[in-house]
Amino acid sequence: MNKLIFSRKGFDSSSGYGYSPYDPATGKYILLPIPEGEKAFNPHSYKNLKLREEYLKGIKAGNLQELVENPLLSFSGKSRETVGSSYAHYDPILGKPPWLRNGPEFGVFGQTGGAAGHLWNNNVKEGSVFLFFSRFKPVKNRVHPLDPRGGWSDGAYYIYGWLKAGKVITGSNREELPGEVRAQHPHGAEENFIKSSNNTLYLASDRLFPDLDIPGSGYFPRLDDKLLLSSPLHKNKPSVWQLPAFFHETHYQPTYLEEAEQENKKWLRSSENPEVYYVQSPARGQEYVAPLENKSEDWLRSLFNDWEE
Repeated sequence: MNKLIFSRKGFDSSSGYGYSPYDPATGKYILLPIPEGEKAFNPHSYKNLKLREEYLKGIKAGNLQELVENPLLSFSGKSRETVGSSYAHYDPILGKPPWLRNGPEFGVFGQTGGAAGHLWNNNVKEGSVFLFFSRFKPVKNRVHPLDPRGGWSDGAYYIYGWLKAGKVITGSNREELPGEVRAQHPHGAEENFIKSSNNTLYLASDRLFPDLDIPGSGYFPRLDDKLLLSSPLHKNKPSVWQLPAFFHETHYQPTYLEEAEQENKKWLRSSENPEVYYVQSPARGQEYVAPLENKSEDWLRSLFNDWEE
């Protein structure tokens, strides 16, 4: 059975000491990769990832380092210091994002350590689909003070991209890894396989669905309500998610969100909409794995109802 994985990737309070910015008026966003203290065979820095001019209107920055240093975004001194002294762990790479002028254009996601083991133990293989999410903080003063789109003062979790695994690369078949991935992905170098026995890379398939012309990996161009994980009724608690009710069914419950029979505090059905449940997500979970079939596949397809590349 194929799997659907909610995968947390991007700047957060402990990895970067802040959140990626988005414009609530337009939905446009820029994802910040987490920092990496050592080069660790990583070719990317925040300074060498170049931004398109004023991709977020009014925010002047030539690269990701300058973005974090822009005072209009109010990043902490610790965030600014971190991006100036760290490499950017640019992963996942889902093609070239619309905010960058340079960088690789392939679709690859890498994982290692306990998170890689979790994916392996849950049979995440070719055909499985990752939905990548992160916490985004709205740029101030972009919408009316009473507009709820600007009310996420602590940020909100949004799905921003996807990757359908077309091939899985581990140490045993790493000779099949394309040269450009070896050179440009932070998990691609030979030393990564030597250093970590379960270093794994998921290479994107050509298409997400066999009957639709949607690429096997990509970034949603804008953040909108259908991509919002955080519950709009719990804006002071972004880690409380709002999910379709079927995810509460035992068969579909994602790992790390399972609810034992004697436990009834993790999930709560909405009193206003019985098709929705609220769920308290854990603080540090990375890979939430659920079955990809029937109800979950229908829901996945619904995210692309108005897809325009």
